[in-house]
Amino acid sequence: MTALTTLLIFLGTFLVLVLTHEGGHFFAAKLAGVTVKEFAIGFGPRLVSRQGRETRYSLRVIPVGGYVRLAGEDREETSTDIPFDRILYNKPPAVRILISLAGPAANLLTTLLVLTIAMWAFGVPFVQVGDTMAGMPAEGVLLPGDRLLAADGESVYSAEDLDRVVQRSQGGSITLLIERDARRQQIELSPQFEPTENRYLIGIYPSGVTFTTTLAAVEPDSAFAAGGLRTGDVIEAVAGTPVRAGIGLVVCINDLLPTDTITLDILRDDERMQLSLPTAGLDLDRTLAGVTFDDTGLHYHRAGFARGITLGAGQFADYVRLIAQWIRGMIAGQIAPSETIAGPIGIARMLGDWARQGVNVFLQLFSYLSLSLGFINLIPFPALDGSRAAFALYELVRRKPIPPQREGMIHAIGFLVLIGVMILVTYQDILKLFR
Repeated sequence: MTALTTLLIFLGTFLVLVLTHEGGHFFAAKLAGVTVKEFAIGFGPRLVSRQGRETRYSLRVIPVGGYVRLAGEDREETSTDIPFDRILYNKPPAVRILISLAGPAANLLTTLLVLTIAMWAFGVPFVQVGDTMAGMPAEGVLLPGDRLLAADGESVYSAEDLDRVVQRSQGGSITLLIERDARRQQIELSPQFEPTENRYLIGIYPSGVTFTTTLAAVEPDSAFAAGGLRTGDVIEAVAGTPVRAGIGLVVCINDLLPTDTITLDILRDDERMQLSLPTAGLDLDRTLAGVTFDDTGLHYHRAGFARGITLGAGQFADYVRLIAQWIRGMIAGQIAPSETIAGPIGIARMLGDWARQGVNVFLQLFSYLSLSLGFINLIPFPALDGSRAAFALYELVRRKPIPPQREGMIHAIGFLVLIGVMILVTYQDILKLFR
């Protein structure tokens, strides 16, 4: 994919996300009877502008957001031709809260809608056997890469679908319909109760994609490179334990940590050898940093419309949990902001990479970006929608507004801070290009 194509994908995605968000504010303001002076995409000087009946629609130079400028938004409306009841701050605080939250709400609704369409129209990845667990019923019966089609006659679209059948069996035999080497076959298993997890298991690692033990990429500064491993190496055993799939390999390494070295049996160009992986002082994430494994690829099957809605809602809930975990990790200092926050350049690269993997995968990223934009704007930080809603809520509770000049200054400072953060993040993105 060329740089121009990636740029066009980024600009198109950005345009849709901003139109969705600002469109939420725009239509909420219109419904509330507030005059909208300008609907702008981007910041800075105008590139294109058109005056409507009461609203100017603008495309501006700097593509880092957008805004809807409402009459009286700064509490100092000077225009004499705008009726009193069409000025924002002459509306009740509850109405202003709804207008402020309409943008994030539009992003959340868009996320749910796009996920539902993606699941229904383009399908969902088959649940694959990422690997099997030692000593469990699936060991030696199911193989890495097997696709799970149905369990006891019920279609399997997610790991939760399989788990429902497993728990319902209460240890009795279940019948799995799988696809292996382009052939379908039925397999019977009896789930085993695991006291440590207080549930029945068949002993698989369900996954949308099965990772192999072949190294697809090894960064020069990684622990694997320090141990002498190269791209194309096939890891056959970890500390003498044979491994058949990437998940099993990771589990073996995790079970051995912490330790100074881990012996790996590898196959390189038809030659078998042993190498020592240096792991002194490293946890699992740092041990695997800079390493990518080959995979068997994503394979899709379509669900019905009703099932697509359910799957879309489930994916939406998963994304919400993921963002909540990220926020908790940031607050607790467990996640470095510089490694997890991307600016325009980083987002453009991700969009280009995901677009190459197909429409369904691209829509997944688009949905996550839309949801992230909605959540970020709910944060009560000055200049964001959450802070405007918070000021209105303060007025609703205290029955006394914050002085206009003070609120305006707070939002102006917050906006400058956000621009500074954006510049810093973009700088970090540029540095990553040369790493």
